[in-house]
Amino acid sequence: MTRLSRRALLIGAGSLAGAGTVVGVVAASRRRRPGALPLGPSAAPPVPGAPAATPTPTPLPRGGRLAIAAAAGFDFDTFDAARSGEPSVVELLGRVHARLIQWADPAAAVLGPDLAAAWEQPDPLTLVLRLDPRARWHDVPPLAGAPVTAAEVQAHLARVVAIARAGDAPRSQRSAALLDIARVETPGLAAVRLVLDRPSPLLLPALAGEFALVQPPAVLEGPSAPSDPLDPALLAGCGPWVFSGFDGPAARFRAHASGHRSPLLDAMAVSPPVDTLARYRAGELDEFPAIDPRDAEAARALPGIVELPRFHRELVLSTFAASGPPWSDPRLVEAISGALNRTCLADALFAGRARPSGPLPPVSRAALEPPVLAPFPGYAADAADDARAARQRWEAAGGPSLGPVTVDIPSIFDPRYAASAVVIARLNDVLGPQFRPGVETYTTIARRVQEGAYGNGRAAFWFGWGTPLPSPDPRELLLDLYGHALAPAERSNLLAADPADSAAFAGLQRAILRDGFRGVVPWLQQVGETFRRPGTFGPPPSPFWDGYRDVQRYRLS
Repeated sequence: MTRLSRRALLIGAGSLAGAGTVVGVVAASRRRRPGALPLGPSAAPPVPGAPAATPTPTPLPRGGRLAIAAAAGFDFDTFDAARSGEPSVVELLGRVHARLIQWADPAAAVLGPDLAAAWEQPDPLTLVLRLDPRARWHDVPPLAGAPVTAAEVQAHLARVVAIARAGDAPRSQRSAALLDIARVETPGLAAVRLVLDRPSPLLLPALAGEFALVQPPAVLEGPSAPSDPLDPALLAGCGPWVFSGFDGPAARFRAHASGHRSPLLDAMAVSPPVDTLARYRAGELDEFPAIDPRDAEAARALPGIVELPRFHRELVLSTFAASGPPWSDPRLVEAISGALNRTCLADALFAGRARPSGPLPPVSRAALEPPVLAPFPGYAADAADDARAARQRWEAAGGPSLGPVTVDIPSIFDPRYAASAVVIARLNDVLGPQFRPGVETYTTIARRVQEGAYGNGRAAFWFGWGTPLPSPDPRELLLDLYGHALAPAERSNLLAADPADSAAFAGLQRAILRDGFRGVVPWLQQVGETFRRPGTFGPPPSPFWDGYRDVQRYRLS
């Protein structure tokens, strides 16, 4: 069985932007007392005799089965959520396990309840999580459908914090905020109290993280704990789905009807995105992503099929070590950005299936709109205007004297998208014939990023996919790419911002663009399509893994 994908290898080598993890930052919320975390959902008591605020909604239909294809192939490394760095593992773990909290609305960066029905912060160093009393483990050995207890959650949190402190958690866990937890207490049978060493603005997003899955201690470390990290016994949890086994490549699940988040469907099947169009036509799939644009064109001709846009999980970007020459001169980076006009790139590389990206990707509500981006190099509506300004910058900054400039392109990116031909040809046409391609593995590129080899006396940079976007929180997105280049005041202001307040991030994005991108040039976010069978309903596709929202899926026939 394959162990690690190219993304996992890249993640393991560290952030492509050179940004370290954020530890021990003290920030003040603009709307709350210093260090306060957002309050969790709480239900106001009903007022006797008061009319209902809204009409009672029509109940959604229950029952039925659904078969969907995942956005990427299955590539499992371990079913221990605290030790996995592979996103596709979450296709299984994320359905059978719960998180303490979830992104209720990823598009709006709004958190909501999961295993914790509510939470509050009585002071800046204390977070109290109140468990949903309906939460029960799956009715499989050794869990036997027992209620989830605060002691079990305490043991889970103590374990993941210990793994993070020991440095054994993969970087894709992004568990730095967990290091702010001094101890975990159980003030009651259904409450867990986190006592912090310092205010931790990103603790709640960390508890909603992709790998922040609550696994039962009895299964992971009990006397009957399996020795094989891919033993299906590790898939027993308290999430909305119970793992039923594999049917070929498809993972099958049945509803955990007695849990705290009961699905509308009776069963689901999730499989890799292979032969999706043929399987849809054969009635084997109800929803699938169109990986190949030719599949998308063919799918549109099918009667009644529903098409939904789907942003990809990674940005196409480049990084430059700007601490020394040549890229310490921002005019050179701006010239390269201007030469590679993003509209031209989207058309030439992806046949228009991509959107220009600023410091925040277009999928984010806080992303800068095209008219705001237009004055900066590489975003002009007229690519010829960008090209003229780029050549002037390049020559004024002494670009021609650099000699050959190497652009490393990941081998998985090229020749698939002919990037070495498209990118190099455009640079040579606009800036002069001095650019040459270097097709390398992601492992080599990640090592060179860590060594600062894309700069610091070497005329080179790379062009390709970055690591998966960390979460819907704009603060995490900006820290992931630009944390290494933020001034203390900028970092403090960023962490204090309300993630749902789009306007709070505009000033920092403009500052990054004005400062020659601060070593990280975002190019594009690819856009694909998801197709659904008529009569199939559910949340819109998200680039962030949100299979926990499968509980909202239903079908009319």
